[in-house]
Amino acid sequence: MKQLRTIVVGLGRIGWPFHVPEVAAHDGFDLVGVVDPLPERRKEALERFDAPGFPDLASSLEAASPDLVVIASPTPFHAEQAIASMEAGCDVFCDKPMAASLAEADQMVEAARRHKRKLMLYQPTRGLPDVLVLRRILDTGLIGPVYMIKNARTSYTRRNDWQALQQHGGGMLNNYGAHFIDVCLYVAASQATRVTCRLNTIASSGDADDVVKVLIETASGVLIDIDINMAAAHPIEPRWHVLGKHGSLIYQEGGWHARYFDPDALPGLDLSQAETLAADERRYGSGETIPWQEKVFAADEDKLNYYDYCHAYFAGDEEPFVSLDESRELMRVLDECRRDAASTSASG
Repeated sequence: MKQLRTIVVGLGRIGWPFHVPEVAAHDGFDLVGVVDPLPERRKEALERFDAPGFPDLASSLEAASPDLVVIASPTPFHAEQAIASMEAGCDVFCDKPMAASLAEADQMVEAARRHKRKLMLYQPTRGLPDVLVLRRILDTGLIGPVYMIKNARTSYTRRNDWQALQQHGGGMLNNYGAHFIDVCLYVAASQATRVTCRLNTIASSGDADDVVKVLIETASGVLIDIDINMAAAHPIEPRWHVLGKHGSLIYQEGGWHARYFDPDALPGLDLSQAETLAADERRYGSGETIPWQEKVFAADEDKLNYYDYCHAYFAGDEEPFVSLDESRELMRVLDECRRDAASTSASG
């Protein structure tokens, strides 16, 4: 197996517990360095992973000569570090969100094309068991054509870290929105054509949004309804609700609960009486009983090993697990969310 000389930039909440151990444990990667401005973090990486530490990206690129740069730094640094890495001849695996703005994301895309480098985003929610099983269920056509996808993530959190501040690219639209808008579009398999968004700051100690409401209409006619609420004393449930023409799916207690019917088991309905405007026996509806069926699908399979997909893409000729077009589309939708929320706030 070809080994990729790899450095990880940022030893914080995602770099240290996930990216560094995954790179160190995978046979396809050689962890040749880590980057963090804090000396105690660099010392920790040297002691645990025998990985040389560097205070900045430039010194690591010069000394370690990496093939791949994994960017796990705070959002405001993503574009600058990705572009510098590609200019140095390295491929880039970047944590979400891609950048602080669509304009920065476009600069990253342009740099990848100009320098003929590979760039892929880390969108871990796509590889979680609930999503893997959901896509498999939908592929069977069990609930018919999907017309609505609802997703909710809630808690009550008085945030006081860097993501509580707008100046650092904070807020739950950037943080969780980059996960759940992406995965809903992934499940819908369709681009957004219209975006409506409301942002609010309720429980956070900073000025960045902690309550997010997003409605997305897709080209295929699916309506996506997303709640991200970090000021909710009671949860908004279920976490997932997927509605189709012949049934629906909800995610509860580690599994997908399906309620559906076989459309071939229903007789056709006579509409002729509707022309008379007189309801038969003064009934509401047809009076039929839908032969509902119930089934539970356990989401018990392992999540994807993201670094297997990274190696297949960066070291080989496989397609990326997350395409650059999909990543750019997500940034466009996030940008539309901010624009719509700002226009509503200004008009109100």
